[in-house]
Amino acid sequence: MRKALFLTRNFPPYVTCGSSRAWKFASNLSTIGWEPVVIAPPGINGVPNAVQSGANPVLAVHRTGPEIDAEGLDVADRNALLHGQEVAALNQSLKARLSGLFRENSNGATWEKNAAELIDRLLEEEPEIDLLYAQGPPLEPLRLALETARKHSLAVILDIVSPLDPAMPQPGSSSSSEAAEAEARILLSGVHLLAPTRHLKEYYLQKYHGRLDHGLMTIVSPSFDRSHPAFGRSAAEASDTVLRIALLVEELPKAELKALIAGLEAWLQGGIPAGGVEFLLLGAGASELLRRAAKKPLEKLLTLDETGGIDSELKLSRKAGFFCAVQAGTASSASTVPDRLADALGMGQALCAIAPEGATSRLVLDAGGMYAPAGDAGAITELFRAMASGWFARTLQGAPEPIREKYDISEAMRALTSVIASQPV
Repeated sequence: MRKALFLTRNFPPYVTCGSSRAWKFASNLSTIGWEPVVIAPPGINGVPNAVQSGANPVLAVHRTGPEIDAEGLDVADRNALLHGQEVAALNQSLKARLSGLFRENSNGATWEKNAAELIDRLLEEEPEIDLLYAQGPPLEPLRLALETARKHSLAVILDIVSPLDPAMPQPGSSSSSEAAEAEARILLSGVHLLAPTRHLKEYYLQKYHGRLDHGLMTIVSPSFDRSHPAFGRSAAEASDTVLRIALLVEELPKAELKALIAGLEAWLQGGIPAGGVEFLLLGAGASELLRRAAKKPLEKLLTLDETGGIDSELKLSRKAGFFCAVQAGTASSASTVPDRLADALGMGQALCAIAPEGATSRLVLDAGGMYAPAGDAGAITELFRAMASGWFARTLQGAPEPIREKYDISEAMRALTSVIASQPV
């Protein structure tokens, strides 16, 4: 079987943007006739390095550093670590190792150096490798893939999971930032690109009008993999009495986090249901929400799983009465859909979102859900009032099956098959 070499800094046990996507692609690659070989970031002691899903095991995973010892971290710091954020409780040497793993900075060169050494060795040992898949941001895997493809005459696919230039200037405006220059070099490299949403593809086609070939960018939507145990009938644990809400919170500006807390507290002031309410926190912004809610009435209703990881997040999503994704009100957020939102859709959960108008709000509305604008405390209150009312009346519904089928992993693999078929492999 031919092999594809994955270059990614987003891979389990982490739950950084793109980790689920990279795992789902790698763990289902055998369904389209390929075997994955993965270069991934260091593992974390005590957190499973694999996810309980996929058509094939991902056995060939090569880490770019030794396992990280996270023993002694509290639940908030552990969550931050799993999302690639700086953790103050870690000692300085470990912080130095971590800081280059997920964000563009001077220490990113260390990851790139280690990955380059692994690439040279693997290409020599495994001549069956005919294809490179690289995911970004961060930029290092994308740059390294382009260099490797030129050096070894390999086909390459670049998966752009979120904007490479987070500022996302309006098409036609000028930008001379380092991120903007790197984005242009990668997008105009002439290789095939993947985008997770139509919103992001259309933005890039407008921004690079006449220079970026429409046929070189394929939309491969966020997907769910129903082979995971959390999708089975026996996994359904939603309570009939306690309203559990899976609340996925991405990193938010202070003002929007303040509006989220104010909106939730205003809803709760109308009276906590007899059975009680519990927020099951997920996402990169969960730790900061816990900190900001300290000593407020809301704090007692917030729970953050001590285990962490993708398996844990999937199980929590299934236990909820409904699922709510909270994004920042930025152009960058408007172009992406959280991985776990696609999973919740596949589970048949009722969906809502606090998000800008864009990819996430469109998915939620298509699924029969509701959304409120980011940063609008009053709209957030009304959103939760309506969702809770529907839950108690047992009128909340998940997405219709035709919508769910669009986000099944099999659809993503079909799209990947077409992209690979267009490559000289």
